Amino acid sequence: MKKLALLAAAITMTLGVMGAAAPGRAQDLAWCTKIKGMTNCMYSTRQQCRASISGRNGTCVRNHRSWQ
Repeated sequence: MKKLALLAAAITMTLGVMGAAAPGRAQDLAWCTKIKGMTNCMYSTRQQCRASISGRNGTCVRNHRSWQ
């Protein structure tokens, strides 16, 4: 029973770490949208960014924290 509890805890911690890591990396892409004071850096290309803001009165800016 003790081994089962340890296994469940290990799986839960692993899934928690994996889930927390993915969104952080998405914010480090090369292009960001700025719409109504909110910034989202989840675009690899300027074209992707511009398509996202189309019709929404936003702008695209280069991500200064980008790893690319």
